[in-house]
Amino acid sequence: MNQPRPSLRSPVARSTPKAGRENSRDALLDAASALMRELDTVEIGIVDIATRAGVNHAMIRYFFGSKEGLLFALLDRDVYRRIHQLERLFALEVTPTERMRIHLRGILDTYYQIPYLNRLIQVMVREAGPDRVRHIAEELLQPIANAQARIIDAGVAAGEFRAVDPKLFYFNTVGAADGLYSNRFTLSAVFGGKPFADPELHERYRDHTVDTLMRGLLL
Repeated sequence: MNQPRPSLRSPVARSTPKAGRENSRDALLDAASALMRELDTVEIGIVDIATRAGVNHAMIRYFFGSKEGLLFALLDRDVYRRIHQLERLFALEVTPTERMRIHLRGILDTYYQIPYLNRLIQVMVREAGPDRVRHIAEELLQPIANAQARIIDAGVAAGEFRAVDPKLFYFNTVGAADGLYSNRFTLSAVFGGKPFADPELHERYRDHTVDTLMRGLLL
């Protein structure tokens, strides 16, 4: 007995083109991220991105409008993932001290995974229009800074932290987190190591940095 032919209106038939488009879009974002990590620069070309993603470079314009649009989408994706992690952090039943340790470890992990983050932010702020600059400040960066200030306030109220300036502590944190991962030349030329932080070095640096920052915060 002949089996009925699948309808063009079937759920599988409808989802395939959309899934293909989403896969191509994600592939372009993943390719841009990988190239910036490997080449240690945010100055990457659209042809290189498309080649790495295995799609025609015209797809960048199709999905993002321009290379700037692609980089903006990548920044959004990278940072929003970390903002969602903050929501889970504040749901934990822990002391302010332990919450800050988890938060700082998360920031170090972020810069290990995304060593181009600060450089990408600076490029976008310098070259993007005012609406995008406002979005980066208010939707991406302020939630992280505000979360850290919230933890500090709770620690001071609990008698666990010294009263420190949250703004200065934020710059201490970001500077320390970015320092190792964005300085490949210094790491290899001055200290004779690999031109990147491997997992073992990352773990040692993360523990050292968190301990150093916490010593300046704890009573």
